[in-house]
Amino acid sequence: MKNRNDYTLVTDPAKIIELVNKEFERTGGIFRLAPAWVGRPGIIKPGRRLKLLNDYLRNDIAVNERWFSSVTYSDNGVYNPICPPDHGLSYMLIDNYRILFREAIELCGDLILGEGRKWDILPKFFDNWERIPNHIHPCDNHIEEGKVGKPESYHFPVELNMDRNAQAYTAVGVDPSLSDAQVKNYLMQYFKGDNRLTDISNIVNLIPGTGYYMPPCTLHAPGSLLTYELQCASDVSCIPESRVNDMPMPSDMIDRDLPVKIETDGFEAVCDYILSMLRCPDSGNGAAFRSEYFRPPVKIRCEEGGTQEYVIYRTGRASEEKNPDLYSAKKTVVSSELTLNENGAFGTIVLGGYGSFTVPGKESVIVENVALYENIDQIGMDEVFVSASAAKNLKVTCISDSQLRFYQHFASDTNPESQSLDVPEFITF
Repeated sequence: MKNRNDYTLVTDPAKIIELVNKEFERTGGIFRLAPAWVGRPGIIKPGRRLKLLNDYLRNDIAVNERWFSSVTYSDNGVYNPICPPDHGLSYMLIDNYRILFREAIELCGDLILGEGRKWDILPKFFDNWERIPNHIHPCDNHIEEGKVGKPESYHFPVELNMDRNAQAYTAVGVDPSLSDAQVKNYLMQYFKGDNRLTDISNIVNLIPGTGYYMPPCTLHAPGSLLTYELQCASDVSCIPESRVNDMPMPSDMIDRDLPVKIETDGFEAVCDYILSMLRCPDSGNGAAFRSEYFRPPVKIRCEEGGTQEYVIYRTGRASEEKNPDLYSAKKTVVSSELTLNENGAFGTIVLGGYGSFTVPGKESVIVENVALYENIDQIGMDEVFVSASAAKNLKVTCISDSQLRFYQHFASDTNPESQSLDVPEFITF
């Protein structure tokens, strides 16, 4: 494997455009990306399934996430000064150069994404030994000015969840039997010790190979399955749980991204605002969470060369006729050869096997599953970004004895058919 320092950083716009066009001509629009590792404060205990040997940026920042095709900075609040300045951002690798993927999109967006298209999502893995704090991602109506709300979707890859770790369940929503006064009482205990915020939620068990849509303004404490997550390109949160796994939460996280602040408006005003988020009509805090938001996979291709299925789809209530196309994801398994004809550009992470991506008449790009990253500076061959034009006619070939297995993440308005799919009945065994 090469290391990050083997690639010279390029920031000159003219040079970036030159390199992107050169690589586009060589491969037909397939670009290799470097891993983007993300650390969170020491309250998080890594789940150790991301294949990273040393999972600490420093002694109080644990790496528990890997972001894909990322144009989003990872915001750790008061911990930002001790995190890298490019924390969470992906790099495009061309020859012996590296370019911020965000800058490549800004300068060559029409070439990479197609005319008028945008890359408005953040795909990631997050991996924890225990559950993480009970928290909320504000919607666009409850966010601080200048920031973007954050709906998100989860899928639990079977390839990385042989070990389910300590707490493979999620506390979610607000039990409908609780009054506003009861919920506010829990919130108001934040600075008095453990406010036991999961008491007001209900539990859903997590099953590898399935997933959930998580609406914004929904209280949730994700469990310990390694999670493939797609979300809008935003890193905003509100964490009103005071302690998790016997560790206190950084107090700036309760109001960091809200338009009301403890310092200027008072703590009770912040609690009232959080209560308004929990009662937001766009949230999923009601009783029917599983029936509305559970997302088993939906098979869309099954042929001799391979299979495809949607694993992230329907970003809304299942009871609605159709949901907005905020993002979508597919799982593709190739046993010999499969030609993909996708509607738009996509990013990819490989979780099994070895093979090639080829645009007819262009040089193939080799991809392979990586067994181990010894440190955060190593560069593997498991992540690529496929441009819109390449995605229309992409030959995928499995070279290994084992199947080539990868996940594809798509931006908004790419797969409108995914937003009206029937949610299938899931048979566990």
